[in-house]
Amino acid sequence: MDEQGIRELEERLKKAMLTSDVDALDALLADDLSFVDATGKVWTKADDLNGHRYGMQRIEKLDVEEQSVRVYGAFAVTVTRVALSGTFAGAPFAGSLRYTRTWGDTGDTDGKWRVVAAQCGLAPF
Repeated sequence: MDEQGIRELEERLKKAMLTSDVDALDALLADDLSFVDATGKVWTKADDLNGHRYGMQRIEKLDVEEQSVRVYGAFAVTVTRVALSGTFAGAPFAGSLRYTRTWGDTGDTDGKWRVVAAQCGLAPF
C-alpha cells in the first residue's frame, strides 16, 4: 500500500461516516478495533457500528482541514484535522478534532487494509 492508497481509504471512511454506511464501515474497520474518543472512552468496532446503525451518532459535516500520511510497510499512520458537526445521543455537537489512525494489513485472506486503532482529541482553534 502506498500513500495514495491510504488517502483513498481515508476518503472512503469519511464518506461512510457521513452517510452512516454500516456495511462500508464494517469493511474498513478491523474486527478488534480500539478507538479512543475525545473523552477518553474506548470504543470497539461493534460500538462504532451500532452508533451509526441505530442513529446514536450522526455526522452532518466532516471537512478535512489537513492530513498527513506515513506508510511503514504493513501499516500506515494518518493524522487528520477535521471540522465536524452533527448529533450524538440527540445533542448537537460541533468542533475541530484531530484524529490519529493506524491502518494495517490485518492478515485477512482478502488482503484489505483496515483501521486497527484510532484516537481523537480536540484540536486547538
